[in-house]
Amino acid sequence: MESENTLESRIKTAYARLGKSEQKVADFVLLHGPEVARMSVAALAALCDVSDPTVVRFANHIGFEGFSDFKLEVMKDWGKKTVQESPSPLLVDLYVTPDDRLEDIPAKMINTTIRALTDTLKIMNIPAYRQAVAAIVNANIIDIYGVGNSGSIANDLMNKFLRIGLNARAFQDNHLQQISSLSLVKTDVAIGISHSGSTRDVVDTLKLARESGATTIALTNFKASKITGYADIELLTGDFETTFYSETMVSRISLLAIVDMLYMGVLLSDYETFTARLNKVNKLVESKNY
Repeated sequence: MESENTLESRIKTAYARLGKSEQKVADFVLLHGPEVARMSVAALAALCDVSDPTVVRFANHIGFEGFSDFKLEVMKDWGKKTVQESPSPLLVDLYVTPDDRLEDIPAKMINTTIRALTDTLKIMNIPAYRQAVAAIVNANIIDIYGVGNSGSIANDLMNKFLRIGLNARAFQDNHLQQISSLSLVKTDVAIGISHSGSTRDVVDTLKLARESGATTIALTNFKASKITGYADIELLTGDFETTFYSETMVSRISLLAIVDMLYMGVLLSDYETFTARLNKVNKLVESKNY
């Protein structure tokens, strides 16, 4: 399944390569979509606190000849939704307030998670995904870096790869990450996991791994920019929220979905070999149960 080429997905895919002022425009458009169709360049620029030329550059950088063409796409992509769709009865924001009822929380969390996963699927770059799977399959060593919340995701990816016989290792300690990265060569792969894309330990280590010659893969959010500067391959999550709470909850689900995509993609690349190895592991695990 190819990713959807919607206006929202185009903006998210290009986001990290936009200038800071252009990102302000992108943020506004992603939050207020349909409203933009009724605005002039000057009005949008004023609301985003940027110059008129910045708005035009934003439109150019996401693939439009001018602001008018961009507004036509806004009406095409978001106009029908504005007319046809009624507001969802489910709560879609992540924040809990004193006025929330306990019985509302399950719907709030599930609906937010579904939206994050759907947004991630929309911007999934299938060629980059194919490239990542191929690099992992052919790698001698697979180093995986993550700290904090992303550290647990790194461990999950390592465990999955070990189950099918890949030479994977995960590091959460910064010193071990960097020591390991220095010994990598061009036949190896380094995977950096960071929702914000600005976690210093992970970014610096992925940079060292790239300088050592390894193929580097970043699992990060579409708004990230630091880590993608050192990634040969980017796999992006599409969830818009980047607050502390969303990073430790919703973003984890989106990143784990990409982890599972990589695992299943590798397994599919040589189904007979990898499922045979997995069957041995399953038998071992079963033997340890009472």
